[in-house]
Amino acid sequence: MTGAIYRKADRLGLLRIAQGLLYTKGADVKEQHATCWCHRGLNSGEAAGVWRTTDGSNARLSGVVTCGNVWACPVCAAKICEERRKDLSDAMAAAVSMGKTGYLLTLTFPHEADIPLGELLEKFGTARQKWANSRTYKRIMGEKGNGGEIGRLGSVTSLEVTVGKANGWHPHVHVLVIADRLGFGEGDPVNPAGDLASILIEELKGAWVKALQKAGLCDTHQVSDTFAHGLNVRGGERAAEYIAKFGRDERWGASSEITKGHAKVGTVGEIAGDMHFTPFQLLDFAHQGNTWARARFAEYVAAFHGRRMLSWSPGLRKSIALGDERDDADLAADQTPAPEETMVATITADDLSVLTSRAMLADFHRYVAEWCVCTESAQADVNDYLAWVRTLPKAGRGLVTVKGAFDGRRRAIETQEAA
Repeated sequence: MTGAIYRKADRLGLLRIAQGLLYTKGADVKEQHATCWCHRGLNSGEAAGVWRTTDGSNARLSGVVTCGNVWACPVCAAKICEERRKDLSDAMAAAVSMGKTGYLLTLTFPHEADIPLGELLEKFGTARQKWANSRTYKRIMGEKGNGGEIGRLGSVTSLEVTVGKANGWHPHVHVLVIADRLGFGEGDPVNPAGDLASILIEELKGAWVKALQKAGLCDTHQVSDTFAHGLNVRGGERAAEYIAKFGRDERWGASSEITKGHAKVGTVGEIAGDMHFTPFQLLDFAHQGNTWARARFAEYVAAFHGRRMLSWSPGLRKSIALGDERDDADLAADQTPAPEETMVATITADDLSVLTSRAMLADFHRYVAEWCVCTESAQADVNDYLAWVRTLPKAGRGLVTVKGAFDGRRRAIETQEAA
């Protein structure tokens, strides 16, 4: 038994917490956040499929409503991020086959507590725009089909954020740059973290510091430290070697780092010192009654509403022969079975309502993964489990029925009393 199912079940538990935080008491059901209804109803039909991996490492339901919100929903975020990771890994492999390589640029800035996240994101966006418009950037990185000094084919940008009590919000971006091999004129990494150094990288650092100053994100006394830590570059030949050798098994880690940072849900312990946490880690603290975490999660969801997780530069996907990008809602709703999965049972809409109203959906996934080993008896085992759950007291509302296509946007819905 691996730990995967426990992480999946933990995400379902965190989803329940997020739904409680995002639900607005007294508001019309149509005005509630879409995540409030995720895994709370069926897309169509009267039953959901119960799937289990052969090794018991995972379980899932097919045919259930998904919100497709990568910022607010721990369950949808995990699925969306994994599909984005595969997409980026394919992009990296294609780039290497063309004689290119990948660099991972990380951009950040000095941050302090008590500055609203929305204000930071606005200034951060301004700084990035000024940086991209600078002569230094255009000369090195190129523009409008001109690859600049590094022969840039294109780039993919990922936005994420962490937060801590001591230093507040920490928005940052990762930029996967596909360019010529040794395009930055770099040598071997200068430290164990894999940071690269060259004259061109130093110039980009200087341009980034100036952009931050113009945007009001870097004071004079912070210039030296920001120059040292505000921008770093990794990858290059090391990335190319790994990808060329292992293909899609992209062990350099850029595709994971650029897609999965904000979705981390691991155990966090206590809030202390200058520790930073991802938004979904805040849900653990919120569940323990921490008012700071509750307020920060609500602020985060509001500030990131409508923002894109990944942004591909125009023409990049076409130039490396990747298909059209699928949207988040489509990825979250995809029910295509994995080769190692088997449908072992079904549950009705009434069963799903029982599980959600008793807050037992996460535990149900654990049960299916660990105990439904024999497919011949799995349906009977599931039925016995559901019969036991029905004896438990209700912990909240059950099923939510969705009329029409559910795509994470405004839709007509109606609620049904819990079973």
